Amino acid sequence: MWQRHRDSDMVAAKAKIPTRDAKERLLDAAICVFARYGFEAASTRMLVREAGVNISAIPYYFGGKDGLYEAVIRQIISIGLSELGPQAEKLRTALARDDLSEAEARQLLHAFITAIAGFLLSGRATLHMAQIIIREQMQPSPVFNILYENMMQPMHHTVTRLIAFLLGVDATTQDAILCTHTVLGQLLIFKTHKEFVLRSSGWTGYGEEETAAIVSRIIRNTDAIIAAHKGYQS
Repeated sequence: MWQRHRDSDMVAAKAKIPTRDAKERLLDAAICVFARYGFEAASTRMLVREAGVNISAIPYYFGGKDGLYEAVIRQIISIGLSELGPQAEKLRTALARDDLSEAEARQLLHAFITAIAGFLLSGRATLHMAQIIIREQMQPSPVFNILYENMMQPMHHTVTRLIAFLLGVDATTQDAILCTHTVLGQLLIFKTHKEFVLRSSGWTGYGEEETAAIVSRIIRNTDAIIAAHKGYQS
């Protein structure tokens, strides 16, 4: 009796493995296919062929192509928050204090820039993830709100508060918001224009030395932007 139960448990366990793998393979494949073709052009047949699963897996696990795309967006958010969330929390904690100094705020901003660069220029933020985010910026789909409200807006708002503190202005001002876009935009260009940057710089990739050079340049640019704003105000 015990042996029959044991055998049936093993069969059930083995039966679960392919289904779990199928869902993961489909999600991984979807990131590649949606990045390459976009949501509209990516067919369900393309998706299942890339994943090596049955076409019924899409409605079974995700309810359809829309649900699969939303799952991809949520996975991108999860990866982004796991990488940058702790650093953003440090900023929020510091900004809640009454004794935050300008020197400490500047160090926090430098550390956050370094963290974003380390994430974007490494393999953790894949090219496919970047392509999907860029496509959502250029041609927003209904799930853009999920991306915006759960990752982009909270992260941008936190950095804006820190930059506003350094500028000596309110975080809701256009100056603070646009300055934050300018600072973060410097980082994004090295992801979206990677091949151009590599060829023009004579680099073969983004290693530790190259990433350090990029971070150093962006930090100096950022400090100059803040100093110029203060000089203009005075």
